[in-house]
Amino acid sequence: MDRMEEYRLLLDELEQTPPKLESALPRARARRRRRRLSRWVAAPAGSVAAMFAVFVLLVNVATPFAMACSNIPILKGLTAAVAFSPSLKAAIEHEYVQRVVQSQTDGDVTMTVEYLIVDQKQVNVFFSLRSDRYSQLDGSGNVYTADGQQAHASLSFPQAPSDPKELRHICIDFQEEDVPDTLILDYKVWADDNTAPAAPSADSGLWADPPAEPDAVASFSFTLQFDPNFTSQGTTLALDQPFTLDGQQLKVVGLEIYPTHVRVDIQEDEANTVQLHSLSCWLEDDRGVRYDRPQGLIAHGDGGTPRVTSYRFESSYFEDARHLTLHIEGAIWQDKEEHWVTVDLATGRTDPMPDGVTLARIEEIDGIPTLTFLAPTLANGNVFRQVVGSTYRSPDGSEYSFNMASHSIAKGENGKEIEGFFEESIPLIDYPFDQVELEILSYHTATLDAPVVLPLN
Repeated sequence: MDRMEEYRLLLDELEQTPPKLESALPRARARRRRRRLSRWVAAPAGSVAAMFAVFVLLVNVATPFAMACSNIPILKGLTAAVAFSPSLKAAIEHEYVQRVVQSQTDGDVTMTVEYLIVDQKQVNVFFSLRSDRYSQLDGSGNVYTADGQQAHASLSFPQAPSDPKELRHICIDFQEEDVPDTLILDYKVWADDNTAPAAPSADSGLWADPPAEPDAVASFSFTLQFDPNFTSQGTTLALDQPFTLDGQQLKVVGLEIYPTHVRVDIQEDEANTVQLHSLSCWLEDDRGVRYDRPQGLIAHGDGGTPRVTSYRFESSYFEDARHLTLHIEGAIWQDKEEHWVTVDLATGRTDPMPDGVTLARIEEIDGIPTLTFLAPTLANGNVFRQVVGSTYRSPDGSEYSFNMASHSIAKGENGKEIEGFFEESIPLIDYPFDQVELEILSYHTATLDAPVVLPLN
C-alpha cells in the first residue's frame, strides 16, 4: 500500500467535519517583521538563488479549496500556512501532501515536522515549535544529503507566525539537481528578545558592537524521506524561442512545470552590453488564467557563457492548461562594467561608490569582520538585490570569495524602517588584512511601452 492509499483510508475513517474553513481563517493579525529577511546557503554559484522574505497575508480562499479542506480536519493548520500560495493551495486540494509527524524535544522546546509538499525540484516543509517557557521562538536551518554533505539547494524562511500555534514553513529549492530520496534538516531555535542594535561608535561612525547572536535554546535534526510518487512529478520541455528586449538579445530555452511551481529558463546572448538581473513578467494559460511570480526565487547560472536565468512562477500543474504564454513588461539590468572600491577596515574609509550605495557599518561578529551596505530597493519594490560581487581581493592581489550574505530592512537610529532602502551584510571569513577591495554592482530599470508576448508550448 503506497502513501496516497494510506492517506485516502485515513480520510475515510474521519467521522466528524470541523467548521467551515472560512470560520478558521479570520485570524489575520499584525505581524512582527523579522530584521533578518533572507540568507544565502553555502552552495556552488550555480545553485545560489536570490531569496526573498515571504510576507504572509491571510487571503480569501477559492471555494473548491475551502470545500476540499473543510473535509480534511488534519489539514486545517496547513491551510492557513499556505494561504499566500496558489500553487500550494492547489496541491492540498489535489491531496498532494505527504504527512510526516516527526517530533523531537530539546530542553524546553518541541519541534514537530507535520507535512511535506514535495516534487522533483522543491521541498516545502511545514512544522511547529512549542514551548511552555518561551513566548516567541525563531530559528534557522540547513539541509544535508544522506551522506552528510551540504545539499546544493537554497533555503527561504518566511516570516514566523504571530500565533505560535500556526505552522511554520521552509522552502528548499534545487536548481541543477533533483530532490534526493532523503534530506537531513538541521534546525536551531532561539528565543527572540527583540534586542535593539547597538549605536555606531563616535570614533568612526561605522564600527559597531552589535548584540551577539543569541545562543540557541534548542537544536534539532530530522531525517526526511520523500515518497517517490511525489519526487518524480514534473515535466521539462526544451525550447528555442529567441526575442529582443530593450535592445538586448535573449532566448527562452526551457519550460519546467512542477506541482509546486513553474520555471522558465532564459539564456542571454554573449554580445549583450548588460546582464539580465530580473524580469517583470507573468504567465497566462489558454483559458486566460494568470500565473504570477511569487515573492521568491530567481536562480542564476554558474557564470559561464551564455548565462541562463531561471524564473519561478505559480504552478499550472493542477490546472487544465494546454498552453502557456510568457508576458514581459520590463527588466532590471546589471552593468557589465566592473566597479571596484577599496574599504579600509580600520577606519571605514572607502573609494567613491555607485549612486545610492553607502557603507553603513563594520561589525566584528564572532571574530569575523562583517560589512553592511545600505542600498535602495529596485524599481519593482523587491527588498533583495545583490550589492557586492561574490569575489573580493586583498592588498597582495589574492582573491577570495563568499557565498553567504544576509539582507535586512533598513532602519534608522530611531528603529523605524527607512522606506525604499535595505541592507546587505557580508562576512569576510578568515580574512587577515586591514583593507579589502570589493566589486559593487550597479543596476538600471527598463519599462517597455508594449509587453513582449511569447507563446511557450
